[in-house]
Amino acid sequence: MPSMNQLTEKPWLKPLALASAAALVLTACGDDNGDDEDSAEAEAEVETQVEIDAEVDTLEEGVLQVCSDVPYPPFEYYDADGNVVGFDIDIATAISDALGLELEIIESSWDGIESGVALNAQDCDLAISGMTITEERAGNMLFSEPYLDDNLGLLATADSGITSTDDLDDVPVGVQAATTGHDYAQDELGLDDVTQYEDSGLMLQGLEAGQVEAIVGNISIIGYQAGDDERFEFVEEIDTGEQLGIAAQLDNQELIDAVDQVLAELEESGALQEIEQAWFHSETPEEGDEDGGDDEEAEDAEETDDADDDGY
Repeated sequence: MPSMNQLTEKPWLKPLALASAAALVLTACGDDNGDDEDSAEAEAEVETQVEIDAEVDTLEEGVLQVCSDVPYPPFEYYDADGNVVGFDIDIATAISDALGLELEIIESSWDGIESGVALNAQDCDLAISGMTITEERAGNMLFSEPYLDDNLGLLATADSGITSTDDLDDVPVGVQAATTGHDYAQDELGLDDVTQYEDSGLMLQGLEAGQVEAIVGNISIIGYQAGDDERFEFVEEIDTGEQLGIAAQLDNQELIDAVDQVLAELEESGALQEIEQAWFHSETPEEGDEDGGDDEEAEDAEETDDADDDGY
């Protein structure tokens, strides 16, 4: 399994498209009614050849439906051509291919994914969205074996003078709502001046706009999104020992067992490391528009004292 030591060797490098073109389906899972579904092409960047002897039941015969919070780069996002790509997309493709199923990506809200609501509502068979395994979440869904180790990190503006988490008292700090970064900022660091952002892109925009002087989030995310921008400084890695997992409904042990078989084969063959290398240590496809979503302003952030307890 890729480790944080591997992820942080060159934390600002962005991944390279290794050019495989497995066409997938992306479906938007609307919150209001069934009429706002949309579809787009998604592409796996790293081809894998994994075979396992397993038969699983899925919601739709012949199809593996995977809930994912798009965009969440580099795990899942739209490239410049409007295709959905990312680390999780490659993992999902490997699983569907190994099971002989067509892959359908269901675009879902983070709240629905991390709470287990999307799975329990049978929106999808699996949730693959850079989700940290936590005790609370494990009470609402079944988790696979970890497929990526991750830690939190502290990113600050270069001229902030912040040298560690000890310097964050009375400093405005940004977090993504309902994430482990938010948990840590409030519960472990005891910070009062915390601004919650709906997604990681808005969180970084808040740092750029001067709304906050630092952000706390997963290294896999803030390192990717900040790139080598000289306006920002990676201050500190926070060793939380987080591990990311793939989730299924509580009663679908057969599917999780099959997922674990695929992950074990990917690791043994070196394919899992190849996918990790592609998405965290190389150049990646450039991000594109997501149906106008890139025009959201950081002002959409809500500053509150309370949020959900767990997150990415």
